[in-house]
Amino acid sequence: MQLKGNTYTFVFALIVCVICSFSLAAVSRSLKPRQELNFAMDIKKNILKAVGLQEPISPQATPHDILEIYNQKIRELVIDAQGNVVADMKPEMIKAGDAYYPLYVYQEGETVLAYAFPMVGHGLWSTLYGYLALEPDGVTIRGITYYKHGETPGLGAEIEKDWFQNNFKGKTIWDIKANELRPITVAKGPVSNSVQDEYKAGFYVDGISGATLTGKGVTEMIARELKKYDPYFSKIRKI
Repeated sequence: MQLKGNTYTFVFALIVCVICSFSLAAVSRSLKPRQELNFAMDIKKNILKAVGLQEPISPQATPHDILEIYNQKIRELVIDAQGNVVADMKPEMIKAGDAYYPLYVYQEGETVLAYAFPMVGHGLWSTLYGYLALEPDGVTIRGITYYKHGETPGLGAEIEKDWFQNNFKGKTIWDIKANELRPITVAKGPVSNSVQDEYKAGFYVDGISGATLTGKGVTEMIARELKKYDPYFSKIRKI
């Protein structure tokens, strides 16, 4: 039977769509292992950035180089809700809903230089993913990174820029006057415009102009994640 007119056009378009769909599905499936590897490498690279390596990773470093550095410098732990290290358990073994949390320890030889842990929260448009690292004292921020989000370019997306992340370095998350945990707050604009007390200002960082809700999301996620990990850090804190 010979197809004519609109019927021919419809059948031809349908065949093309089916072929393209199967082709795209095949390509997507074949690339999935590589995509998963790149995602895993990106996470490891962000952990290494957060802990502030003594020798920063070279821009020319290959995935193999990053993996080698990670395996040499980072010790993976899992802690429970009471801050105890869970023996013989790795972060990848944690299941959704488990009251266990991954912890990444940066060491040079036997010396611990930083602790890093993941953060997840909500910004204006998306879920924010990042890592926060503390110094060995358990109170001073060593670094922070954001590796995945969908915030507005030029506004909320500034959380991934060095100028914003560098604001956190050296800040402390412990109020020695009140003797309690005090997570860092992202101010609405420059800290000097809203916080006049010099001591209190130490617990704030400059916000992003036009991205108040993203800043609020960052503040909430830091507070929430620090609360989870505080039972562990309270054991090593020397205050």
